[in-house]
Amino acid sequence: MCRVLIRPLEELDAKTSYAWRNDPKIWEFTGSRPDREITEEIETEWILKALSDPTSKRFAILADDIYVGNIQLTHLNTEKPQYHIFIGDKSFWGKGVAKRATYQILYFASKVLKLTAVFLEVNNLNISAIKAYESCGFRQIEKKETGSIMSIMLDTLYKPTVSIFVMVYNHAKYLQECLDGLLIQDCDFDYEICVGEDCSLDESRVILQRYQSLYPGKFNLLLHEKNVGAVKNQNMLLDMCEGSYIAICEGDDYWTDPFKLQKQVDFLKSNNDCNLVYHRAMIYDEDDKVLVPENLGNHDVEGKRTLEELSTNGNFMHSPTVMFRNNINFSSELLSVVVGDYVLWFLNGEKGKFGFIPDYMAVYRMWNGSVWGKKSLFKQSYHWLLMLEKLINYTDSKLIRRKLIDQAVTVCERIGLTDLNANERNSFIMIVLRIKPVYIFTLFKRFIKSAF
Repeated sequence: MCRVLIRPLEELDAKTSYAWRNDPKIWEFTGSRPDREITEEIETEWILKALSDPTSKRFAILADDIYVGNIQLTHLNTEKPQYHIFIGDKSFWGKGVAKRATYQILYFASKVLKLTAVFLEVNNLNISAIKAYESCGFRQIEKKETGSIMSIMLDTLYKPTVSIFVMVYNHAKYLQECLDGLLIQDCDFDYEICVGEDCSLDESRVILQRYQSLYPGKFNLLLHEKNVGAVKNQNMLLDMCEGSYIAICEGDDYWTDPFKLQKQVDFLKSNNDCNLVYHRAMIYDEDDKVLVPENLGNHDVEGKRTLEELSTNGNFMHSPTVMFRNNINFSSELLSVVVGDYVLWFLNGEKGKFGFIPDYMAVYRMWNGSVWGKKSLFKQSYHWLLMLEKLINYTDSKLIRRKLIDQAVTVCERIGLTDLNANERNSFIMIVLRIKPVYIFTLFKRFIKSAF
């Protein structure tokens, strides 16, 4: 299993690729083998000329960070853009590198270049290449004496196994660490990185565009023309995710285990009764510069939890640890609340259990700019109560409704009434009256006791 990425071809790549041009084995089945010995200088000249061609996009193929071949799209100014590939490092033949690189350039052609179809020509004797192209979705449209013409309609390109969901707003300080943690993922399937950038006031958008340029086969960017807010950004981004599974990592958090995606996909494939799988996280406090283990009551062994437990105990998973099956109704009115992650967990709990892997594979960052982590106790509690109110009104289960109401009471008991200003106190009383009217008498007793 190789970690495969494509990046823009560079002049310095000639130091490696010129030797490939002189290897007859590499060009055995092509009609474009060199008719002379290729030196590093000749290869450099060719690369510079190719990179100056506005009608083509040229990329290097990396396997485990090693430059192993080239892949490109040419004739982009015509109705039949052409695809080309070769793996120059023969030690990587037969390892699935070509297929993974092909998927990435086709993804780039579809999502970034907005092409509708891509074409190629292949030697009829190159049976292994034909099978590889067919596995990527290419189909033969014309057979000649020496070669076949194949094409793929990009709307038929198979979907990635995983969509990584990344919400970004003013995360420039942390974004590179986040994106690097996504790109190191080592897995035997394709994944996309879907990012919703909500008109940040810092350099977040510039960083994202640079990463998309560096790794064009991975990123699908949703760049809002004006700030739409966290809730709308979340819902639009969820709709954009096309993978069989969705993994979450907001732009100020990051992953630390290169096998995180593989472990979670393997778990869900092996546990059909689970709709979601999560793991443990380290917590980084940006103010104190301290990294500590989470404290959400999770155990040291693999296990499963239920919607009843989620409704009783509140949240027991941090967002960058979660992966779930892409089978949720994202248009649900429930997702209009600030605490959207817990609602997602709840909707998943209606589909199946929550699987748990005890490994620490991500870092959740606490800082003043985060949507949740450093907000005041009242703001956290009030938004949590608003979310619980929606779930209480939504669920058809009497048991779940009762447990959600009990959880709301527990949240209320954490709020110090004398610490609230008049507006906060009024808002608090109104939501208590909507969720559990009789609890208002308990609140009144608490207020009298604290006042005297």
